[in-house]
Amino acid sequence: MRGLVAILLLTMVPFCNLFADQAPDFTLTDLEGNRVKLSEALKKGPVLIDFWATWCKPCLQELSHINEFDKKYRSKGLQSFAITIDSPKSQSKVKPFIKGSGYQFKVLLDQDMEVRKLFGGKDVPLTLLIDKKGEVVFRHLGYVPGDEKNLGDKLQALFK
Repeated sequence: MRGLVAILLLTMVPFCNLFADQAPDFTLTDLEGNRVKLSEALKKGPVLIDFWATWCKPCLQELSHINEFDKKYRSKGLQSFAITIDSPKSQSKVKPFIKGSGYQFKVLLDQDMEVRKLFGGKDVPLTLLIDKKGEVVFRHLGYVPGDEKNLGDKLQALFK
């Protein structure tokens, strides 16, 4: 039994680094056609990233919490990017949804999911918090009500 546990621990070690690693740099276009580069944004402060899609109900629930965190910490340097993986066909729904919801965070377009894949996989929602040094300090896949508490705690600790 101890041998099995040791093998499991050794095989998990490489994956642990995925969660405390440097975030890969990327450039995406926002809804207004401006190019946004992660490394440039990090010069101003930490970055909160939420990968989402209009067809993903948990994503839509989570966005309201992303908006609240954005409002609370923006003045302290946080930049929030909601990165939609909507295809060109469903992308026409993004701008009206964001505007109708009154969200103020920046929305970036990743229709080919190239950036989403850089962070491992393609499922949404995926929430990441990247500190000023470019290290991923929080990573959470999926969303159920209450998940936002962990992110809130991490944000609070980051801005102490």
